[in-house]
Amino acid sequence: MKKTLVALLMVNALAATNAFAAADANTWYGGAKMGWSHYFDASGNKDFSDNVNNATDFDFDKDNVSGGVFGGYQITPWLAVEGGYDYLGNMDIHGNHGVPGAKLESQGLQMSLKASYGLTDNWDIYGRAGAMGYRAETKNAGHNKFDTGVRPLAAVGTEYAFNKNWAGRVEYQWVSNVGNSNQIGVSSDVSSVSAGLVYRFGQHDDAAPIAAEPVAAVAAPEVKTFNLKSDVLFGYNSAALTPEGHAAIQQMYNSPEMQAAKNSSTTVVGYSDRLGSDEYNQQLSAERARSVADALIAQGMPAQNVRVEGRGESNSVTGNSCDNGLPKSQLINCLAPDRRVVVEIAGEK
Repeated sequence: MKKTLVALLMVNALAATNAFAAADANTWYGGAKMGWSHYFDASGNKDFSDNVNNATDFDFDKDNVSGGVFGGYQITPWLAVEGGYDYLGNMDIHGNHGVPGAKLESQGLQMSLKASYGLTDNWDIYGRAGAMGYRAETKNAGHNKFDTGVRPLAAVGTEYAFNKNWAGRVEYQWVSNVGNSNQIGVSSDVSSVSAGLVYRFGQHDDAAPIAAEPVAAVAAPEVKTFNLKSDVLFGYNSAALTPEGHAAIQQMYNSPEMQAAKNSSTTVVGYSDRLGSDEYNQQLSAERARSVADALIAQGMPAQNVRVEGRGESNSVTGNSCDNGLPKSQLINCLAPDRRVVVEIAGEK
């Protein structure tokens, strides 16, 4: 089916900023952390009182070094699933008046969902909630006992991106009731404060470098622009090209207008409708523009001449013509012109 190509071009102002706080969707990250743990709300049985924190026969050393490693998958720019290993340190229980002492040591594997909120271009705050599969061990009078189980976990923190790949974080984490006092003699909540370093894999540049324009140019070169409907190229909320999308790009690439200027500087710009958050729309529009650029390069477009931009929901074609009170399916159809990918080729003067 013949596709109509309509001229349109917009400049992506966001491409010039360092928006590092949000990691790219569908990418992985990993890191390590080091800090300090604190045991509290401890309880026990047998030689311990109902609440060992109130017992007079014991002195407690509740603070210790902690650390761990972690990794995660970025589902969207602001939502990730994260897992890792934590060493939670130990708590020494010193007996007085001939009462034997003990030590509780714990570690575990954790899994949680991490939700972030951006404060600036490279700084965000986040919260995590999930569970930890722990292993707790007590040492008492030369005897060792251990216990395993699963407990709820929660954490809050802040993350600062130094560049697109490296970030640092500071975090407070809490794990409830580590250890079963009926099996190993003592149980305790464990909190920790840590500092960590994060490396993000597979991050993309929103835009490739542009070749410098001659300063002495008297008139701007002729520009050829093409507009493709995103609903033809992609499924809804997807950046993967459909078979129809590949066919439309192939037809555009083989057109006389593009063949005449395909070796010139090319810009691919993605746009979205206003549905969804600004961050999600920006990310989706950039990913869709990248998919179209990759398809053009696969057809034969010189990769060094191709630049990619994402403008999200800016520069709406529909403006205020689509009433938000419409049923969602009708509103999606009404906003279809806003979902587009524009290809601009700078021709010769």
